Amino acid sequence: MTEPKIKPQYKLFAKYYCGECAGNAEKSAIAAGYSRSYARGNSHKLLARSDVQEYIKYINTLAETDDEKIIADVSDIQAFWTAVFSDAGNALKDRLKASELLAKAKGMFKNDDW
Repeated sequence: MTEPKIKPQYKLFAKYYCGECAGNAEKSAIAAGYSRSYARGNSHKLLARSDVQEYIKYINTLAETDDEKIIADVSDIQAFWTAVFSDAGNALKDRLKASELLAKAKGMFKNDDW
Protein backbone atom coordinates (compact mmCIF):
# COMPACT_ATOMS: atom_id res chain seq x y z
CA MET A 1 0.00 0.00 0.00
CA THR A 2 1.40 3.39 -0.96
CA GLU A 3 1.38 6.29 1.48
CA PRO A 4 -1.75 8.44 1.03
CA LYS A 5 -1.23 12.13 0.33
CA ILE A 6 -2.79 14.19 3.12
CA LYS A 7 -2.03 17.47 4.88
CA PRO A 8 0.87 17.26 7.34
CA GLN A 9 -1.30 18.16 10.36
CA TYR A 10 -3.81 15.40 9.49
CA LYS A 11 -0.88 13.01 9.15
CA LEU A 12 0.37 14.00 12.61
CA PHE A 13 -3.09 13.53 14.05
CA ALA A 14 -3.30 10.01 12.60
CA LYS A 15 0.19 9.10 13.84
CA TYR A 16 -0.58 10.26 17.38
CA TYR A 17 -3.96 8.53 17.26
CA CYS A 18 -2.33 5.21 16.34
CA GLY A 19 0.69 5.71 18.56
CA GLU A 20 1.22 7.42 21.86
CA CYS A 21 -2.32 8.78 22.30
CA ALA A 22 -3.66 5.23 22.01
CA GLY A 23 -6.92 5.97 20.24
CA ASN A 24 -7.80 9.18 22.09
CA ALA A 25 -8.89 11.63 19.37
CA GLU A 26 -8.83 14.72 21.60
CA LYS A 27 -5.29 14.08 22.86
CA SER A 28 -4.19 13.27 19.31
CA ALA A 29 -5.52 16.59 18.02
CA ILE A 30 -3.75 18.53 20.78
CA ALA A 31 -0.48 16.67 20.14
CA ALA A 32 -0.81 17.43 16.42
CA GLY A 33 -0.95 21.15 17.15
CA TYR A 34 -4.64 21.96 17.36
CA SER A 35 -5.83 24.17 20.22
CA ARG A 36 -7.43 22.55 23.25
CA SER A 37 -10.77 24.23 22.57
CA TYR A 38 -10.77 23.09 18.94
CA ALA A 39 -9.72 19.57 19.91
CA ARG A 40 -12.45 19.33 22.57
CA GLY A 41 -15.26 20.02 20.09
CA ASN A 42 -13.92 18.90 16.75
CA SER A 43 -11.52 15.98 17.18
CA HIS A 44 -14.26 13.54 16.22
CA LYS A 45 -14.60 15.41 12.92
CA LEU A 46 -10.90 14.97 12.23
CA LEU A 47 -11.17 11.28 12.95
CA ALA A 48 -14.19 10.91 10.66
CA ARG A 49 -12.42 12.42 7.63
CA SER A 50 -11.97 9.86 4.88
CA ASP A 51 -8.37 10.90 4.17
CA VAL A 52 -7.45 10.55 7.87
CA GLN A 53 -9.15 7.14 8.01
CA GLU A 54 -7.21 6.08 4.93
CA TYR A 55 -3.94 7.19 6.55
CA ILE A 56 -4.78 5.32 9.76
CA LYS A 57 -5.34 2.17 7.68
CA TYR A 58 -1.97 2.80 6.02
CA ILE A 59 -0.24 3.09 9.43
CA ASN A 60 -1.91 -0.10 10.64
CA THR A 61 -0.84 -1.89 7.45
CA LEU A 62 2.76 -0.84 8.08
CA ALA A 63 2.59 -2.11 11.63
CA GLU A 64 1.32 -5.49 10.45
CA THR A 65 3.73 -5.99 7.55
CA ASP A 66 6.99 -4.25 8.45
CA ASP A 67 8.74 -5.29 11.66
CA GLU A 68 10.92 -2.16 11.61
CA LYS A 69 7.96 0.25 11.47
CA ILE A 70 5.80 -1.19 14.23
CA ILE A 71 4.39 1.53 16.44
CA ALA A 72 4.79 0.61 20.09
CA ASP A 73 1.71 1.03 22.21
CA VAL A 74 1.62 1.96 25.89
CA SER A 75 1.75 -1.63 27.13
CA ASP A 76 4.82 -2.37 24.96
CA ILE A 77 6.65 0.66 26.34
CA GLN A 78 5.73 -0.15 29.93
CA ALA A 79 6.83 -3.76 29.44
CA PHE A 80 10.19 -2.50 28.15
CA TRP A 81 10.66 -0.17 31.14
CA THR A 82 9.74 -3.02 33.48
CA ALA A 83 12.28 -5.31 31.82
CA VAL A 84 15.03 -2.67 32.12
CA PHE A 85 14.11 -2.01 35.76
CA SER A 86 14.04 -5.72 36.65
CA ASP A 87 17.33 -6.68 34.98
CA ALA A 88 20.08 -6.46 37.62
CA GLY A 89 22.64 -6.52 34.81
CA ASN A 90 21.67 -2.98 33.73
CA ALA A 91 23.42 0.05 35.17
CA LEU A 92 21.76 1.48 38.27
CA LYS A 93 21.13 4.84 36.56
CA ASP A 94 19.29 3.08 33.71
CA ARG A 95 17.21 1.04 36.15
CA LEU A 96 16.32 4.18 38.14
CA LYS A 97 15.34 6.07 34.99
CA ALA A 98 13.16 3.16 33.84
CA SER A 99 11.44 3.07 37.25
CA GLU A 100 10.86 6.84 37.10
CA LEU A 101 9.36 6.67 33.61
CA LEU A 102 7.17 3.74 34.57
CA ALA A 103 5.95 5.56 37.70
CA LYS A 104 5.16 8.69 35.66
CA ALA A 105 3.26 6.63 33.10
CA LYS A 106 1.23 5.04 35.89
CA GLY A 107 0.41 8.50 37.36
CA MET A 108 2.24 7.92 40.61
CA PHE A 109 3.58 11.50 40.76
CA LYS A 110 0.17 13.17 40.47
CA ASN A 111 -0.47 13.40 44.18
CA ASP A 112 -1.80 16.75 45.43
CA ASP A 113 -0.74 15.91 49.00
CA TRP A 114 2.96 16.42 48.26
